[in-house]
Parts: sequence; structure tokens; C-alpha cells
Amino acid sequence: MVTGNHWLAQGVSDGLKAVERLGIEKDVGVYVGANEPFLHTYAAHQLEKRLFGNGTKYELVAPPDGFAAHTTPRRRSAAQFILDTVHQHPHQVTILAIGPLTNLALALRLDPSVGPLLRGVAIMGGQLYAEGNSYNGAGETNWWLDPESARVVLRAPVPNKTLHPLDLTNTVRITNATYDRIGAHEPATAVTTLFRGLERWPYVYDAVALASLADPSLRREVRELYVDVSCELDETYGQGLVWPEDPYPGTGLATATSVVFSVDNDRFLELYVDLLTRPIQPT
Repeated sequence: MVTGNHWLAQGVSDGLKAVERLGIEKDVGVYVGANEPFLHTYAAHQLEKRLFGNGTKYELVAPPDGFAAHTTPRRRSAAQFILDTVHQHPHQVTILAIGPLTNLALALRLDPSVGPLLRGVAIMGGQLYAEGNSYNGAGETNWWLDPESARVVLRAPVPNKTLHPLDLTNTVRITNATYDRIGAHEPATAVTTLFRGLERWPYVYDAVALASLADPSLRREVRELYVDVSCELDETYGQGLVWPEDPYPGTGLATATSVVFSVDNDRFLELYVDLLTRPIQPT
């Protein structure tokens, strides 16, 4: 877990409830990661406090079905879990990164040898030609929260990097009809019941990246590009940068990234509904 749309404590709390709700807490661990990005200016911290609060346990908001009753975080940090798992299973681990890239960047800084040992990294983040959705208006929120970590990951010698930027995720929208279809599904499950009371939002950024990773045949337009991110402390902070060819030839700083620009929206929506309405199997 990492600070993203909420402070770390809220994310951990929600993650613990999610795995407990599905009955998979013994198989899927929740590992506590970074609460703050690589670099943290005073001005940025004040803005984040206004947006998210102070991030203390007293501000935690329970899901509609309550906090986790018995599930607790695993002992290792998120970065250490990454390192241990990749070394135990070299060339077999693909990381799906749907928040700021702080934990993965920390792992790469702690042990740079882990990069080439990964099978790949699928990232939901960044914007290349689309408008940003961050609070400075320049970049995508995950990268704006920690562009320095995004740069570490983008420049690392990690094979099979796949990026799912706003250019893609803004084109996939969940309609009211889809929300109604999930919420009205019978027999009801904990997930479909939650959908009946959810605040409706048309974008499912992370789910698009997950579906693309699980079923690459969903991808319609993919381009091999060189991608970086602005770390300048100005109005471009967190903005995605893109080139068709290596912008730093001979330096090894840039690596090619597969950027997904479109998917089969109809197939994605059918998969989305199918997965969210399946019976929850007890473990």
C-alpha cells in the first residue's frame, strides 16, 4: 500500500477490509509502504493536508460494511516484500502499480539488481498527450504526487514496462446503466450490495490497467515510446514527457515503454461486470 488518493493509513484500512470481505486474507497480504513521496516540500504537504486531512488513525473512514474485524498488515514493508518476492521468483513477477511509484522506487534504490529480475511492470499513471488531472493541472495525479519515484522506475532497466496513461483511461467510461447492472445482480454479494450505494464516477483507471495486464488481447493501440516525467519545481511538476526515439542516446537513462492508448471498451465492460458480479468463494 502507498499514499495515493488517500493517506497510507486509510489505504491500509481499506485494503485489509477488501481482502477480508472476499475471504482471501490468508492468501493476499496487505504490506504497508511509503506514507510520503521521495521528496516532500512544505508547500506540497500543506496542500495534501487540505485535500486529505492529516492522515491520522482518528480520521479513518470505515467502508459501508465496517472496518476489518481481524485482518492485520503483514510484518514486512512493501519495498522489502517486493525485493524478497522477486529474488525468490526471478523473471516470474509482474508488478501492477496503480498508485504513486514510491514503493517500487524504494525497492529499486535499495537493491538495483532487482530491476532486471522482474518479468515486467504494468503502470497506471502519467499523461502524455491528454490533459492532466493533478492539482497543478500539469500531470496525472499518481505521478504528480511523486514524480521522482516515477522517474526512478521509468529509467530503471526493468523489462516489459507497460504504461496505461490518462490518454487511455479517460476513453473508458462506466455508465449509470453499468452501475445499475452490477447493483441489481442476483444473487447479491458483498460487492454488488456495495455498488448500490456507491457514489458514481465514470472512470475506473486502475481496473483498465488490471484488465489490460490480465488479458493483453484487450489492447487495441500500443506504441513503443520513450517516457519520462518532469521533476522541475515549477508548473510542469509531474507532467509526462514522451519521445518516439531515445532522448538520451548512449546514456542508458531512457528505456522503451509500451504505451497503451486504447482497448476494446465493450469487451472491457463485459469483463468488468462479470468479475464484479461473480459469487464470492469462501476460503
